[in-house]
Amino acid sequence: MSASPLLAADPRFYLTQSYADLGDPVFAVCELEGKSQVRILEKEFIGQGIKAVYWGMEDNTSILNYKVLRRKLLKYRLVAANPGKYEVPEIVLESDGKEIHSGKLIVEFGARKAKANSNSPGSLWNRFFSTEEDMGPSDEDLKVVFQMDKKQIWVGQPVLGFFALYYRNVIRPYFDRDPSNSIEFPYFRSEILSGMSLSIPESVVYNGSPYEAAPYNKEFYVLTPLKAGEFSLGSTTFHLEGQLQSYFHMRTIRTVPSNVIVKDLPRPSPSGFQGAVGKFEAYADNPQNTGWEGEPFALRIVVKGKGNLSPVRDPLKEGCASEDCFPEATLVQVLPQREFRELDPGEYGFHIAYTYLYSVVPKKAGKWNPAKHSFHYFDPESGKYAIAEIFLPAMKIEPPRPKQSQDLDASSFVKTSKFYISVLIGLGILGIGAGFFWITIRMRAETKVSRNLNRLDEWIGSKRGLVLKHAILAKGGSEEDASLLSQSKSGTKSLYEAYRGFDSKNKSELLKSSYRILDKIREDLI
Repeated sequence: MSASPLLAADPRFYLTQSYADLGDPVFAVCELEGKSQVRILEKEFIGQGIKAVYWGMEDNTSILNYKVLRRKLLKYRLVAANPGKYEVPEIVLESDGKEIHSGKLIVEFGARKAKANSNSPGSLWNRFFSTEEDMGPSDEDLKVVFQMDKKQIWVGQPVLGFFALYYRNVIRPYFDRDPSNSIEFPYFRSEILSGMSLSIPESVVYNGSPYEAAPYNKEFYVLTPLKAGEFSLGSTTFHLEGQLQSYFHMRTIRTVPSNVIVKDLPRPSPSGFQGAVGKFEAYADNPQNTGWEGEPFALRIVVKGKGNLSPVRDPLKEGCASEDCFPEATLVQVLPQREFRELDPGEYGFHIAYTYLYSVVPKKAGKWNPAKHSFHYFDPESGKYAIAEIFLPAMKIEPPRPKQSQDLDASSFVKTSKFYISVLIGLGILGIGAGFFWITIRMRAETKVSRNLNRLDEWIGSKRGLVLKHAILAKGGSEEDASLLSQSKSGTKSLYEAYRGFDSKNKSELLKSSYRILDKIREDLI
């Protein structure tokens, strides 16, 4: 055996095979020393009729003459549209700060041998019982589209965005967003929501052709436009891989972005407008009917509805026409509450309830009654500015209380508070003493399980089915462990979610297999 490939210090490129049937996996591999610092410059290189798509990196360890040699292998999948001989597009990487080039590599793809099949191309047999040797779906059969629940919105109006898979002539494949590729939301503030699901029509017509549809329920985006204009949103990449009944190798596709028109708010805006966009109502209250001159009392203003309230800092003072209104009121706290839900049929967004707490110090005795206050907002449904009236409560303000009376009230309050605090502390100690030890042991065990299964999930990535099984076997895992893990890891659920749904016996088997596999892939996780 020649040792030169193992001992070579310089990076080198080679092909896993120079001839293959069209559709079979062929990779251009860059081999480097294990300590090399590598940076991927491009995910895809395109040539004449062929492209090289980044497929991943793995560490390889070999033992030669009792020496351990570690290498990095970076793989690019070669994809051609038609049979023929091709020159691989030049691949450029950066290793330890220096660019390295693949040079001239030649690969040939032959026509796939036709199979005898008495079934018609569109039959159920072909659709549900195709094998790895079949060509798989065409590019037109698979689309990942970024969708929004509105196509025309106003500046400051939140809109829901999500990805959906459109597919045909194939059983729904696994699909996952490429985390290394950012998502483009120019001039929008974005917020990611998770842990929820969305229902969309199971079939759609896209560009005049029927497709089946499935939402990407891992991530949803609440997008708020910051400026007017026409924008294209949601450009990124997804990985797709076929299920066993209609398998095709993993491929990476670019999403179809969504176009949206953002209109500017009408000008001029009302003097008290602070930027709230949506539909709101507001009210005010306070917990007491009587106050004393010079002593603060609490005032609460609540604004609730649907839309965007984030620009509103102080609805009482900033909403005034004059700068010196309500000088006796000071904003002390804002308590925002938001719940994402279906607001109206087909419309999703945040139901909002913001509570603004004020401390008011009356300057003189008498009746404190500032009457009503107007809260201005923009209603996108009508395209006009609107007003929610806030009726401030009237209060009777007594002359200043004698200092002794105030001290007595404070002393009484302190004594009462100490009594209740003592009772609460006693009850708390009893409860904590009884359950602390059991909870601690339980939480430590559950945390360890969650941490290990999440580490294994990171290594699995988007691998599913046979691909996952082969990857485990390649790392030295057993057939039983590989089969169990590939069956447990299906769909979009994490391993920890699958684990929590098992009975005690299956939980134990999954944990044992997971620990054995983690031991095999330890170097990959460092």
